[in-house]
Amino acid sequence: MKKLISLAFATFMLLVCFAGCAGYQLGAVKPSAFAEIDNIFVPPFKNKTLEPRISSLVTNAVLKQIQMDGTYKVSRERNADAILRGTIEEINKTQLRGVRTDTLRSQELGLFLHVTWYLEDPATGERILARNDCGCEEVKFGSEVIQSAMGSVVGDTIQSVDASYQVGERNAIAVAAEDAAKKLVDQISEGW
Repeated sequence: MKKLISLAFATFMLLVCFAGCAGYQLGAVKPSAFAEIDNIFVPPFKNKTLEPRISSLVTNAVLKQIQMDGTYKVSRERNADAILRGTIEEINKTQLRGVRTDTLRSQELGLFLHVTWYLEDPATGERILARNDCGCEEVKFGSEVIQSAMGSVVGDTIQSVDASYQVGERNAIAVAAEDAAKKLVDQISEGW
């Protein structure tokens, strides 16, 4: 009788474990507009900011993230199913914390990197449109609100202000670029 109960319990637990994975799907789940795309070419992103060398920083972060995600393969332009065109629109900062004795001096800054993107058909040069039913994320810089939606991402981080301001700023921009790249690739591969 004990063997029958333990066998029934083991069978029940096995069914419960497999039922939890019933909705899981192996492989990439691309947005329907991008279903035919397997290979993507990524040229350097355009830079509308005054920050030097940020184009290569963001482009490399996006390439690395595409390779880590694995939904698409990075390829040369002649082998690509789509071209990922991107523009670094702006970098904004806002004070998060001031020095105790002087509120005008910043101790921590919020750094926001706004990037727009679209996929282009390499044969025709036309944009490949995707649904815009993704959940939007609001990011505030001061009194301004930017929504991160399909085709637009905002990478953000916190910059500590210390004696070597430029080094801290450059490191913070690199972290914001990685954050923007992750959000961008999530939109391309998952639709949100």
